[in-house]
Amino acid sequence: MKMAYVLCTALALPVTQGALYVSTSRVKIKAIMDALQMKPGQVLVDLGCGDGRVLRRASKYFNARAIGYEVNLLAYIKARMLCLGRKRVIVERKNFWPVDLSNADVVFCYLFPDVMRKLSDKLKTELKPGAVIVSCNFVLPGFTPARILRPGGTLNNDPLYVYQA
Repeated sequence: MKMAYVLCTALALPVTQGALYVSTSRVKIKAIMDALQMKPGQVLVDLGCGDGRVLRRASKYFNARAIGYEVNLLAYIKARMLCLGRKRVIVERKNFWPVDLSNADVVFCYLFPDVMRKLSDKLKTELKPGAVIVSCNFVLPGFTPARILRPGGTLNNDPLYVYQA
């Protein structure tokens, strides 16, 4: 299994630019869901969705449509398996850069700082006014956080930045 992780990570490096598949903790996800005010049917997009846990939680918590993009094959397979039978959750093995995000009500990302400038430009161009962006650990250049969450605990105290487009 470790060899599969290493291989899948290595194959995804040209797209992820060094970001690894790391699951977002349940404590952070709960803090995010508590901070969001989504309505049933709204769309949450997870850029680099890993195992899909943010997608599953948003779908369950808000009855939201949840769409995730993942390029790491191992993470994608795991997400697809864990999201089986959830009609409002879509997981695609796809690079999110060419995807049009104009229908997103919420965009979630846990990406490397190196890609945040480029992502900031994409979000400024594509998101509708009022859309919410949540970034784990790393600031989104060119945006001012509406809130900074710190879920607490020694392992989960990294910042969660909440922005509004």
